[in-house]
Amino acid sequence: MKKAFVLFSLLAVTCLILGPVAMAQENSSDTFTLEEITVTAEKRSENLQKLASSVVALPGDTLATMGKTSTAEMLDTVPNVRWDTGGQGNTDNNISIRGIQRTQAGSIDNNVLPATTAVYVDGVYQGIGGQMDVNRVEVLRGPQGTLYGRSATGGVVAFYTNDPHLGQFEGSARFEVGSNNLINTEDVINIPIGDKVAVRAAGHYYRRDGYFDAQGGEVDLREGRIKVLYQPTDALNFILAGSIKRTQDWNGGWSIAVVAPGEIDYHSGNKLDYVRDAPRKYNQISLTTNYDLGNSALTWIAAYHDYEYFTIPAISYLGPATNNMQVINYNNWPTYNVHTEELRWQSNTDGRFTWLIGANYFYEEYDNQAGRTQVYAVDMTGGGGAPIDEDVPFNTRNRSGTTKAYGLFTEETFKLTDDLRITAGLRFDKTKCVSNFLFIENFNFPYYNPVTGDIGEPRANPPIWAGANAEGKVANFTNVTYKLRFEYDLTPNSMVYAMTATGFLPGSVQITPTGIKTNDPDLYFAVRQWDQQKLTSYEIGTKNQFLNNHLRVNGDIFFYDQSGWPNNYNVNIGSGRPANAYLVIGNNILGLEADIEWLMTMNDRLQLNVGYLKTDQKDYPKTVGFITGAEQIPGTGQDAIYLDETPGFPEWEATLTYSHMFALGDGSTLVPRVEFNYKDGHYTNNLNKFDYEAGLLPMLWQDSVVLCNWALSWTSASQKYTANLWMRNAFDKEYVISAPLRTSAQIGDPRTFGLSLSAKF
Repeated sequence: MKKAFVLFSLLAVTCLILGPVAMAQENSSDTFTLEEITVTAEKRSENLQKLASSVVALPGDTLATMGKTSTAEMLDTVPNVRWDTGGQGNTDNNISIRGIQRTQAGSIDNNVLPATTAVYVDGVYQGIGGQMDVNRVEVLRGPQGTLYGRSATGGVVAFYTNDPHLGQFEGSARFEVGSNNLINTEDVINIPIGDKVAVRAAGHYYRRDGYFDAQGGEVDLREGRIKVLYQPTDALNFILAGSIKRTQDWNGGWSIAVVAPGEIDYHSGNKLDYVRDAPRKYNQISLTTNYDLGNSALTWIAAYHDYEYFTIPAISYLGPATNNMQVINYNNWPTYNVHTEELRWQSNTDGRFTWLIGANYFYEEYDNQAGRTQVYAVDMTGGGGAPIDEDVPFNTRNRSGTTKAYGLFTEETFKLTDDLRITAGLRFDKTKCVSNFLFIENFNFPYYNPVTGDIGEPRANPPIWAGANAEGKVANFTNVTYKLRFEYDLTPNSMVYAMTATGFLPGSVQITPTGIKTNDPDLYFAVRQWDQQKLTSYEIGTKNQFLNNHLRVNGDIFFYDQSGWPNNYNVNIGSGRPANAYLVIGNNILGLEADIEWLMTMNDRLQLNVGYLKTDQKDYPKTVGFITGAEQIPGTGQDAIYLDETPGFPEWEATLTYSHMFALGDGSTLVPRVEFNYKDGHYTNNLNKFDYEAGLLPMLWQDSVVLCNWALSWTSASQKYTANLWMRNAFDKEYVISAPLRTSAQIGDPRTFGLSLSAKF
C-alpha cells in the first residue's frame, strides 16, 4: 500500500519539476518527437494526451512485430488487465480490468451471463474480426457506463481495423511460421472503384499445435472480412462490412493440474479421448453511417451477428482399468443471435461547450442444448464381470431466452476558463431478460467414487427421471449511471484531472440443480435470479509531455466501491461431497497505473508501464447459501471464501520495453526490441476454510515471475518488404494463471518463436 502512494507521489513530483523545463524547451531545434496518438475512446477522435482518462493504445504493427495475434497475447503486458479462458460464443468476454471479474455461476449459466469488460470491433459490441488487418487496440481502464453502458463495468477493449481508402490501390501479404507447427497468414487488398467507392478485403488463417498437448490443444482459425466504403460527398460516407469466422479445435488429451506448491503435473488424472470440434461458425454484418453537419456530426452503427456451435468437448474414462466408465458430454448452440443499434449526435470540439447525445438498442436470442451420457464398459458391481456396454443418460438441459436493452446517454463538456473544464455524463438503461429452462436428471445413475475408485451398483431400468421446467421467467432491470470530471491544464503540455463514474452489469434469471439427490423437483431444482452489480469509482490522474515532446508521463490512482458481485463456490461440508455456495459479495479496490514513454534519441525508445492493484472482498453474508433443497446450512462467508482478496491479479505489474533503430547502408533499417514483464507473487484462486485447514493454500500461490519477449525486424528502404523474427517467454518461465482446486489449471504460454515475411504493394 505504501509503495503505491510512494510511486504516485514520485510521479506527481516529477511532473511538477519537469513542467517548467518542458516550457523552457518549447523552442528547441530538435526535429524528432513522439508521435501523436489519436484515439476514439469517448466516441470522438482526439489526442490521447488531451483525454482525461486512463487509456492504452496498442498499434497493430507493433503487436504483429511481437508475434501477438490473439486477444490474450495482445493484452498480456497491459498492467491491471487479465484474459481468462472459458465461455462460449465470444471468448473475449473473459477479459477482466482492474480486478472486476464476470460472474462465475458454473458451466450451466456462464455462457449467457454478461461480461464485465465490453468488447467492440469497429464500434460493434461483441463484434468479430479484431485479429486481422488491425490498426490499433484501445484499452479503456475504469467504468465506462455513460458512453458504453452494458458490460463496461470494468472497462472497454476496442479493436479498430483499417477502413477502405478512396483512390488508392494497395495491398499486403504476410506469411509466418513458428514453434508448435505455427502457420499464420494474412492477406489484405484495397481496391478503389471510381472516386466514391472503395473495397477492402482481408483474410486470415491461423493454425498451431497445442502448447502442452500437441493434438489436444490444436487450434485452427479461418476468418475474412470485406468492407465497402461509399462516400457520395465529403460530408457523408457509408461503410458496409461483412465478416465470417470459423474455428475448429481439438479437445481432450491430458489435463494440467497443480499437485503441490510450485509443482505442475502436465499429465494429470485420466487422459481424455481426442475429439475434434465441429466448426464454430460466426457471421456478422454491419453498417456504419457518418454525416458531417458542419458544427456537429451524426453517427449510426447497425449490426447483426450470429453464432452456431456443436461439440463433444471430451470423452473421459473414470475408474480403475477393471472398473471403467466412459463419459461423453455434448454442447449444442443452434441459436445465438445479437442485434445492436447505436445512434449518436455530437458537436465538434470548437467553442466553450461541447455535447454528445445518443441512444442504443441491444437484442440477444439464444438456445442451448447440453447433456451427458455415460457408457459402462464392464460390470458395475466392481467384481470384474463381463462387459455390459450400456448407454446410460445422465442429464440433459435445454435453455433458451432473450435479452432486450435500451439506453439513452449524454455527455457534455464546458470550459469554465481556458484552463479548467468540467465534463458531466448521464445514462439511462432498461434491460429485460426472459429465460426458459428445462433441466432433467437421471436418479438411477450410479456415481463414480474418485476416492476409492469404485462405481456404484447398476440400478433398474428404465431410469427414474426428475426435472424442472421454468418457462418465461422474466427479470427487469433499470439503471442510471453518471460521470463527473474536472480537468485543469497546469501548462500547455500538462494536465491533471479528477472524476467519479459508475458502471453496472444487468442481472439474470436461471434454474439450477441444488445437488440433493431426490425425486422431488421442488427440492432438487431452484429458480435463481441474479441481481445487478454496481460500481462507483473515484480517480485522479495526470497527462504530461516533457522535454519538447520527447517524454510522456501519464498516471492515475483510483478507488472502487463494488457491490452485488455473485459468485459460485464449491464448499466442503464436513466430510461430504462439495456443495455449491452462491455468495453475493462486494469489493473495495485501490490501484494505480503509470505509463511512461521516452524517445531518448532519434533511434532509441524506452517505455515503462506500471500497475498496482489491491482488492479487499467485503460484506460477507452471515449465512452461506449452501443450497440443500429448502434449507441452508449456516456458516460465515469466510467458510466459503478464505482469502479476502480477489485472486488472479498480481499486486504489482510492470512492463519495460526498449527498442533501437539501426540505419543500414542500403537505406533499410534493423530494429531490435526487447520487452520485460514483471508479475508480483499472488494467489491463483480462492479456497474455503476446510481446504485451508487441510493445508491446501500453498498450492494456490504463484511466485513472482519475469517474462521476456523480443523481436528483430528488418524493413527495406522502400518500406515495402519486412522480415521479422520474434520470441515470446524467451526464458521459458513456467507460471500459473488460474488453478482451481480439484480442476485443471490454466498455464501461461511456454517459450514460442516465429519468423514472418511480409510485402506491401
